[in-house]
Amino acid sequence: MSNRKPLDYSINEPLYNRLNPLQYIFKDIPLYVSLLAVLIFGLMMLYSSSSQSLTMVARQSIYIFGGLVLMTLLSHLKPDSYKNLLMHSYWIGLILLIYVLINPSSGYTTSRWIDLGFFQFQPSEVVRLLLPLSLAAYLCRKDEKIKLSDWIFTSVAVVLCAYLIFEQPDLGTSIIVLTSGLIPIYLAGLPYKIILSYLVAVGILSPYVWSNLLDYQKQRVLTYFDSNVDPLGDGWNIAQSQTAIGSGGVFGKGYLQGSQSQLNFIPESHSDFIFSVIGEEFGLIGIFILFFVYGFIIWKIFSIGFKAQSNFERLVCSSLGFIFLLFILINVSMVIGLIPVVGVPLPLVSQGGTSIVVHLLAFGVILSTKRVQT
Repeated sequence: MSNRKPLDYSINEPLYNRLNPLQYIFKDIPLYVSLLAVLIFGLMMLYSSSSQSLTMVARQSIYIFGGLVLMTLLSHLKPDSYKNLLMHSYWIGLILLIYVLINPSSGYTTSRWIDLGFFQFQPSEVVRLLLPLSLAAYLCRKDEKIKLSDWIFTSVAVVLCAYLIFEQPDLGTSIIVLTSGLIPIYLAGLPYKIILSYLVAVGILSPYVWSNLLDYQKQRVLTYFDSNVDPLGDGWNIAQSQTAIGSGGVFGKGYLQGSQSQLNFIPESHSDFIFSVIGEEFGLIGIFILFFVYGFIIWKIFSIGFKAQSNFERLVCSSLGFIFLLFILINVSMVIGLIPVVGVPLPLVSQGGTSIVVHLLAFGVILSTKRVQT
């Protein structure tokens, strides 16, 4: 009688990886393909919206390539291997925000950029990723009930980052960072009594915040309620954006055929208002296809998080999924005039090297939680 053990035909990870090398390298091929589709489409729209600037497209392509490499490398790390590092990364982001206020790069009208000579970046974009990840790692550092002191500490950490960004000044990004930081805190189980107290505090402090806004920031809010308040400024921007999207109709005017975009009527058409160019050139059908791909990406994020093996991984995936969705909703709502202009790019599409790399790093974290599932 043979003592040889019977063959195990169940799909285990090493065998699965050997039989599927692409799946082993890229972890989730459908998600990779979807991301590549949006990134390539973004380069096409950047070429159209930038007066067909190959230089801008080439620069964006370099950032995309670097971001994809970093995303792939990060996807092969186990979350436990960098969990503690993420928890302390908050201090790196805080130092960067303080540094850019003390020593801003010359040549910029605001204190938002750090210039390393060969590379410029906005610390606020880096903090937008580090903040929710560090908070998730902090709240999941122990397998015990989260204490009141933890809720207070994390809330203060979020408000501090948002305030430093507000002082750059960058009201839009400060609101985004504030929201991005509060999302993992809320998902971790923030008690409703504390939420109510926060809302009361916001109501009390809102007059103080309004009185400290700069004139152009107040103008954006007033323009939201009445575009005639600033018909040649933010009102003009929104009007031209709406005109471009409406003129696209169902099928659009065709690639590189948009009159509003090609004649430079749309402001910041290569960054904040690139969605207007998409609507004009590809119409409702193009917008629907883009939203469908976005929807698939978001579904994959939450699917990966739902099947994750730890509370930390689930909290990270769900937080990043909601943040990605939030960016899409804010940009589209801003472009069509539902909310004031806040300067938020369309994820993976708008021009912006720091934004592209940060988004892809976030997907690297998400993919690192991916496990072989039978």
